[in-house]
Amino acid sequence: MKMAVKNFAVIQLPVKDLEASVKWYQDILGIPFTFEFTPGDDEAWLNVGGVGLGLIRSPQVPCFDFQNMKGQNQTLLSLQVDNIHEIHKEIRSKGVEVSEITYKKGGGYSFTFRDPDGHLSNLWGGWPSEEDEKAHT
Repeated sequence: MKMAVKNFAVIQLPVKDLEASVKWYQDILGIPFTFEFTPGDDEAWLNVGGVGLGLIRSPQVPCFDFQNMKGQNQTLLSLQVDNIHEIHKEIRSKGVEVSEITYKKGGGYSFTFRDPDGHLSNLWGGWPSEEDEKAHT
């Protein structure tokens, strides 16, 4: 029988202060819990479109971002959102340091941010419309 991987089931991020990270991911990104969380637990499970995002208390938090061959920072985690321009303004107004929104032809709008543990992540606005593509030619 040939194996067929269907989807991501879980992504786990190590965090130093679990309670602060839970608050940040809920207050800033609005991600709901998958399972009930009680302060003092060693992990919290959030639900990102059916994929588990585990925030795992860890004594060491490694850096997961990296540079491509051109020296540009890349992210390990990218989340899709609607209304990316409004989300960018809202997150910035909450004091989160975010990059400028960029547009990649054929790829759409996105921007990066860092969570409280320094994980570089990306918010992506989805595939571009024909209008967006024409505006960026």
